[in-house]
Amino acid sequence: MIRTDTGPALSDAMFAKAFPGDGSAPDVETRLALMTRLHGHYAAYLSGPESFERIPRLDAGPDIGRIENDWLRWEDAQVPEDRLPSDPETFRQWFHALSSDHAQTAFCRYIREEASLREIALFFLAEELVDSRFDDLVALVQLGSSGASKLVMAENYWDEMGAGDLERMHTRLFDQSARYMREQLANGGVDTRELECAEVYENASLTLMYALHRHLVPRALGAMGLMEHSAPPRFQAMVDACTRLEVPPGVIEYQRIHVHVDEDHGAEWLDHVLVPLVRRSPAALREVSMGVLTRERVANAYYTRVWSQMKAVA
Repeated sequence: MIRTDTGPALSDAMFAKAFPGDGSAPDVETRLALMTRLHGHYAAYLSGPESFERIPRLDAGPDIGRIENDWLRWEDAQVPEDRLPSDPETFRQWFHALSSDHAQTAFCRYIREEASLREIALFFLAEELVDSRFDDLVALVQLGSSGASKLVMAENYWDEMGAGDLERMHTRLFDQSARYMREQLANGGVDTRELECAEVYENASLTLMYALHRHLVPRALGAMGLMEHSAPPRFQAMVDACTRLEVPPGVIEYQRIHVHVDEDHGAEWLDHVLVPLVRRSPAALREVSMGVLTRERVANAYYTRVWSQMKAVA
């Protein structure tokens, strides 16, 4: 699903259809075209050093910059002002309430109790665009941080690195699971092109955009905090479902680890990264909160779309 920014120049009409400013719904096909282009740019930008000759500049050209700017404008317009916390002292309570509501309870129950193996596999591969990049996101947001905040992020990154054990690196464990899930879909005749939709690419691109652009890092920290806080119930549901479906234990090691790891990281991220930041800066309070609320909206749309796709292949 990785693409590079080699498409034709984009027109004003495409931007107006993908990110309408009049309150109308975006055109689905146009939005997908722009979001795949953006995600392809980010994927190429984060390529390994052996690909240095093909890595684009972050400011590759007007089209990528315009996708980012128009998407940011559109997403900001979706956030009602009255949903933002009023001051730093109410932020913790606000975050806890929002995170609790974002747990995707019905979706997790469906995975745990009803989803077939093909549905589980399709969902797992939809998660690939985010989970396979999470270690890079944690590395990027550490830049410029200090004190306890940096230690918390560094500990998170060390966990992603398997605490120094190559075979326990989370990306390796994820890849092992992904290979198994791809085999299940291939054996069941399921075409992974079912995942080619704007919601999947938006879910993957949002935190990449936030983390790659230094002025958006407070938003990245907020979005990643929500991800860490809300992930454990979903990972537990995946573990329960895979156990019910007799998936080999090694395949679900990635999910099993993250049930408790993300629970710890979520609490520490809130206490030592987000709360100190919003107390230091009123401007950062708004940016962190916008990151949280935008991640919530994008993720909700993603889960709704992926759930419908899962049911179609049951």
